[in-house]
Amino acid sequence: MKRGKIEKVLIEEKTGKKYYVKDLKDDFHASQGIISQKDLSSGKETVISSKKVSFLCLDPTFPDLWENLQRGPQIMLQKDIGFILAKTGVNRDSRVVDAGGGSGSLCLSLANVCKEVTVYEINPEHYDIVMKNIGLFGMKNISVKQQNVDDGIDENDLDLITLDLPEPWKVITHAEKALKRGGHLVVYLPNLHQVKTFIDSTKKTGIKVIETVELLERKWKIEDKIMRPEFQMLGHTGFLTFCRRF
Repeated sequence: MKRGKIEKVLIEEKTGKKYYVKDLKDDFHASQGIISQKDLSSGKETVISSKKVSFLCLDPTFPDLWENLQRGPQIMLQKDIGFILAKTGVNRDSRVVDAGGGSGSLCLSLANVCKEVTVYEINPEHYDIVMKNIGLFGMKNISVKQQNVDDGIDENDLDLITLDLPEPWKVITHAEKALKRGGHLVVYLPNLHQVKTFIDSTKKTGIKVIETVELLERKWKIEDKIMRPEFQMLGHTGFLTFCRRF
């Protein structure tokens, strides 16, 4: 499926290096030679450059487009997003609100599996970035509201609300009204003081805290006789607090 401004992904077969083609009307110049416009538009899965280097020529997938996200505020990473998708079980019938859209990494991932995603983003700069990234992905099931979620949530009977906000406790009563019974609320916060304040705010409400989780990602080097963890790992990014409306 053709999406946004990335028309094709070229992957050098020998090295795995990726190139992103944004215009099929011209030849593409890579470090390993020129790929002709004719070959790019031919539908072939393998093309040969002017330097006789072989490339896979593929339509962009979601992870390919992810690598081209325009960055603004710090994005939520895949390790955290994937856990949200798995723990909440959202699917093609789910309706979701994502408050604090930022660069759009979470809302785009949600829209990739959900029926409908509504984003609340009050910051004008962040609003522009998330709109550009939605255009890159070509998604039609996301709507973005440039309004303060602290003032209320227009939608109701929601399956999931995600809050990436500095003061999510200001939204707790709005979230309770907007979620369906059994619906999920997920809050992403960088420090434990904020987490504690949020959890305290849920008392005497219909929002029940299930758990707070921190995810760490460590890659391994496996090559010939070498089998060891990489020296650097992706450590703390934020705390995820999972709740449900009872």
